[in-house]
Amino acid sequence: MLSLVYVSTMSRPVTDEELAEILVIGREKNLQLGITGILAHQGSNCIGIIEGDDEVVRERFEGIRQDPRHTNVRQVAADTVATRSFPEWSMAFQPADPLIKEIPGFLDLFADGHAPDPATGTSRATALLEWFRKHPLAPLTNQHGDDGIELRTRIVNATITVLHETGVEQVDVDTVADRAEMTVDELRTHFPSRESLLTATVDRWSSSVSRPLRPIADTHGAVAYLHALVVAYSEEPALMRLLASTLASSTDPGHEGAEYYRTLYLRFRRTVREALERDIRTGREPATMDPARATEQLLALYDGLRIQSLLIEGFDIIASFDRAVSRLRRGWAEDYRHTDLFEIPVEGTGDHNAREKQTDSGSSR
Repeated sequence: MLSLVYVSTMSRPVTDEELAEILVIGREKNLQLGITGILAHQGSNCIGIIEGDDEVVRERFEGIRQDPRHTNVRQVAADTVATRSFPEWSMAFQPADPLIKEIPGFLDLFADGHAPDPATGTSRATALLEWFRKHPLAPLTNQHGDDGIELRTRIVNATITVLHETGVEQVDVDTVADRAEMTVDELRTHFPSRESLLTATVDRWSSSVSRPLRPIADTHGAVAYLHALVVAYSEEPALMRLLASTLASSTDPGHEGAEYYRTLYLRFRRTVREALERDIRTGREPATMDPARATEQLLALYDGLRIQSLLIEGFDIIASFDRAVSRLRRGWAEDYRHTDLFEIPVEGTGDHNAREKQTDSGSSR
């Protein structure tokens, strides 16, 4: 059995909610793979310990290396061990919300007076974890971490430039390396594959557009937030094309970036639903609105209009969204009643049918 220790630097600030989501999703996935260990965050520094079957651990580490949330990922120890130092998967960070500490798998590693569990033994992995616990902000990664972040940013910015000039399918590592003014080998030290490069680009580009708009959901509601996103993305058709391709990729379990894309979308979906629930509490939306159904409706509208705007020349996505969502909101004010769509009479049809029956009746006489 292999025990692998790695360190990394977060490529951007991560919220408590994102860390909690990583804990829940990672715990389920790793336990299914037979992997145990710990991931500890403090500031932008991270240390991870992965235990399990040698091949599975190596594959998991390779996935971490390609995760756009991490940069400067480095293996610092790899030992063959007979027993696990960590019997389950856990995470350690210092959350602002104390309720997060109640999530299964959370480890209060940085609490005052915390002492390592004697059952974990004295392996190199536990020794490194204890060092990190006492010196979490020390430069455990090498001194060129900032340079690594700068180079990754330069590469992603070059990818965005190429995406503006070509379609998603035409983007390749050679073209991006040329635009970033580096060799392909230099680029691959940061992004080993084309997909890892595109995944990092999705993360940085979409975040730069959507993150500044996120407060709108709190202050003005879910519909206003989606309207702002429609306006912002309408000005970045290349980004909309990239996001449309990720939706297709996320449905393919064998695709390299599928899990990451799916996580991004589910997080976005949860944001919309939570905003709708808050809208009901604040009176912005009627209590008759079901947040779960409303989320489905809004995202069907939002995603569908984005695709249409890419396929139909001159399509006014902003006007179409505002027009459709205004009708949608009127429906939320009514109590839901299931109706057979094939039995809904079209206005005027009933009278016309009645007249036809009278005419038929008269002619038969």
